[in-house]
Amino acid sequence: MKTKPFLKVYIAVVTLACAIWASAESVQVVVREAQGRSGPGSFYPLVVLIPEKTKLDILDRKKSWCKVNFKDLDTCWVAENSLSTEEAKAPDSPLSSMTTTAAVSITASPATLTAAIKGFWTRYSRTDKRKLAELPVNGYDVPPESYTAFSENRSTVVGQDKLHKKYRLSSKFKKSRFKYEKEHSIGYTIASSIAEGTLYEDERVVEYIQEVGWYIAESTERYDIRFIFYVLDTDRINAVSCPGGYVVLTRGLLDKLHDEAELAALLAHEMAHVIAGHAMQSMEEDKTRITADSAFDALDKETQSEPGELEEELIAITNRAVSIATSPKLDEQEYEADRMALRYLARSGYDLNGLPRLLNTLMTEHEQRIDMFDLNYRNHPDFKERLRRVERELREYRNYEGRTFDSDFEKNMML
Repeated sequence: MKTKPFLKVYIAVVTLACAIWASAESVQVVVREAQGRSGPGSFYPLVVLIPEKTKLDILDRKKSWCKVNFKDLDTCWVAENSLSTEEAKAPDSPLSSMTTTAAVSITASPATLTAAIKGFWTRYSRTDKRKLAELPVNGYDVPPESYTAFSENRSTVVGQDKLHKKYRLSSKFKKSRFKYEKEHSIGYTIASSIAEGTLYEDERVVEYIQEVGWYIAESTERYDIRFIFYVLDTDRINAVSCPGGYVVLTRGLLDKLHDEAELAALLAHEMAHVIAGHAMQSMEEDKTRITADSAFDALDKETQSEPGELEEELIAITNRAVSIATSPKLDEQEYEADRMALRYLARSGYDLNGLPRLLNTLMTEHEQRIDMFDLNYRNHPDFKERLRRVERELREYRNYEGRTFDSDFEKNMML
């Protein structure tokens, strides 16, 4: 059957309109430095850092990740929360002087970044490194295929897509105030400075913790962050969250958990501190002088000369960051992290009562053996007040039913 002339014209017009629409939709602008990864997820290796204001052609989409055409890279995926169809406004923050727009792409070889961060730590830290565990900068080698299987299993069991639609986040993302190398350099310095003793390195345990953490991250505003969890082999109870997604836990704290929902509550709370930028917020409120942008050039050139004025200022900045991260948290920051954690748990399908159970356990331990808690955990806000506020927040989730995944927890977390 022949197509009528007017129908041919109609089809041509529609096809052209669709092509124009698709073209317009396919061009996105980087509104904050984007991490180009080898696959659609923060758990894939980093291959490139794409500067702000770069225009990208979108080739494909998978969940909240976009495959883009950038330079000569065969495969490059970036998080949607780094992109927009409109130009971003300049940040208005005391820390904004530390953020500059690169004119060209930065090849983010993991080896190069590792050398830069380790060089920063070795040169500027004044801690006795002989007593500290050496932390793997890029975290543990969890194959993306292994994590993908874990994530797909959890997502299918709990119906994660429906949960994301029902329990929406209040904002698309919270913009980081630092460029990638800077944020990770400070975060790694903080984590390294508190890593006394040795790491707990049971491969099954650390991979399981990493997988639970990455799964939760997919339900947060900052799913582009590659969260890295370290476990110190000590009976003491502590947890410290650091910029860049570095989180330090202790075996003594993990020993108090009973199921995966409680583990998820612990991780979600610490991740919330990172996402909310509490450490950097405290630095701003403390009116710390942060003008040493050029001092971070030392990350790119490991000079052997004595530290100059800018380097000394950088030392002061990182020392202050360490002090804030390891000091007692402000009450409102703890309450906010609890609220955020509940939302992340609900979007991930976990039993929300995992958080109050965890708080009750820690309150009992705190009353009986306060000496087992490190300073920043010992002086957390009153556990009873935190529990009261959490119970009030739980009213929003009256008809919610989550999972504990206790059998998987018992199989993987026999410390």
